Amino acid sequence: MPNYKIRRVTVPFLFLFCAAAGSAASGETTITWKPVETAVLKLDNRAVKTWIVYLAEKKKQLILIQLGQRYLALDTKAHTVYEFDPQTVKRKGTTVESPDLQRSWRQISSSEWATRDIGPAQLVRVKLLDYGRVLEVQLPHPYDFRVSH
Repeated sequence: MPNYKIRRVTVPFLFLFCAAAGSAASGETTITWKPVETAVLKLDNRAVKTWIVYLAEKKKQLILIQLGQRYLALDTKAHTVYEFDPQTVKRKGTTVESPDLQRSWRQISSSEWATRDIGPAQLVRVKLLDYGRVLEVQLPHPYDFRVSH
C-alpha cells in the first residue's frame, strides 16, 4: 500500500516536469548580433549603397548582412546562407536580435565558398545563386591587446 501512494504522488510530478521541459525546449531561441563598424561589403566587386554587417555574439562563424531590406545570414562553417523576414528582426540599441537560424530562416542556394585570411581581415566570398551575384565580406581581425616584449 505505501508503494501505491508514492506512485500516485510521483507520476503527477513527473508529468509536470516533462511538460515544463518540453515547453522550454520548444521556446524560440534568439541570436544577438553586434555591428561590425569597419567591415567591407561588395557585390560583384562593387560597393553596395545600403548595408550593415553584424557578427553573432556567441557563434563567431555566423555573419548577418542587411542589404537594403533583405537580411542574409552566412554560416561560414556549414557553408550555408539563410534569408529571413525583416519583420522578425528586433533592434535593441546598436545590437539586433533575430530568431534562431534553423527554426524560422529560409535556406537559399549558394556556391563557390571561399574563406581566407588576407592580412588585417578575414575574407568571406560566396556566390548567391538566387541573385546570380558574388557577395564578398571583409571582417577585420580583432585587435590583440597582449603585447609581447
